[in-house]
Amino acid sequence: MSSKNTIKEVAKLAGVSIATVSRFLNNPSSLKKENRSKVEKAVKDLDYRPFIFARRLAGGRLNIFGLIIPGYEGIFYSFYAMEMIRGVSAALNDKEIDLHLHVFWKKNNFKDSLVDGVIFADVIENEKQFERLLKDKIPIVVLNKKIEEENVSYVTINNFKGAYEATEFLIHHGHKRIAHLTGTLFVQCSQERLEGYKSALRKNGININKDYIKGTNFSRKEARERMEELFGLKDVPTAVFCCSDDVASEVLSFCEERKINVPKDLSVIGFDDNPQCLYGNLMLTTVRQPFGEMTQLGVDILEELVNGKTEQKKVILDTELIVRDTVSFIK
Repeated sequence: MSSKNTIKEVAKLAGVSIATVSRFLNNPSSLKKENRSKVEKAVKDLDYRPFIFARRLAGGRLNIFGLIIPGYEGIFYSFYAMEMIRGVSAALNDKEIDLHLHVFWKKNNFKDSLVDGVIFADVIENEKQFERLLKDKIPIVVLNKKIEEENVSYVTINNFKGAYEATEFLIHHGHKRIAHLTGTLFVQCSQERLEGYKSALRKNGININKDYIKGTNFSRKEARERMEELFGLKDVPTAVFCCSDDVASEVLSFCEERKINVPKDLSVIGFDDNPQCLYGNLMLTTVRQPFGEMTQLGVDILEELVNGKTEQKKVILDTELIVRDTVSFIK
C-alpha cells in the first residue's frame, strides 16, 4: 500500500470516525481496546504515516523527545555524553517514544517544532537556546545542573557530597597533601566538586594549598600537564582526587611511566565509575554517578510535563563511593 494514504482512508478501513483515528494517533490509551485494535490494524495495513507537522498544528503529540548535548572537544569519546545518550534512549525506547538528538555547537538552532519536549544534558554555554525554548513554553527537563532561578525541572547529583566523601576518605587514610584535578570551572558540577574537596579539608583542619588545585577542563592532555606541575613541587602530593575517571586514568598512566607506585606512593580517586577503568592491574577507586537513575527520572518527568502535569520537580540524587585498589594508608 502507499504511505500517502490519508487519515480518512484509515478511518474507513477501520470502520471508525476520523476523530477516533486522531485520538489513536495522539493518545492510543484513550480508546477502548476494540477500537484501538481496529485502528492499529488499519494503520498497519495501509502503511499510514501521519505528517508530523500536521499533528503538531492540530495540537497533537509527535511522540518525539529531544535530547540536547553540549558540543565540546572529545564529546564522542566522553563517558558522560555516551551515558546520557544511552540512558535517555533506553528510557524512551521502553515508552515507545522516538529520540531527536541534537549536539549543541554554540548555535541557537534547535527546532522545537520537531519534538514534544526537550531534555538538556546540562546547559553549558547554551543559555540562549535554553531561554528561547523556555519562553516558547516547551516542556523542559535539565540533567546534571541545578536551575534555581527558573521554574524548570531538573535531575542532578550531589556533586558536593560526592567530592566531600572522596576527600575525607583520603584524609581518614592519613593523607594531608591531597591534590585536586578539577574539571572546567565555569561548569556547575566542577565548582561543586571543588567546594566539596575544600570543605572536607577545612573540616579536618587541613590548610588548602592552592598549588595542589589544578584545572584540567576534563582533558587527559591537561591532566598530564598538571601532574607534571604537581610532581615538580617541593612537597609532592600523596593523594589525588580527580574530577573524572578519564582524568584519573591519565594520572595512573603518568604514575606507571614515572615508576610511581599506586597506591603505595600515590593514592588516586576518580569520579563517574566508568567501566573502562576496571581493566588492568589496578581497579580505580571512584565516586559512582547514578546515570541510569538520572536519565530515567528525566524522561519520566518530561513525559508528565508533556501530558499536562504542570508541577515542576527538582531532584538531587546521591552518589556512592566505590572503594577498589587505588587508595592506601599513608605511612
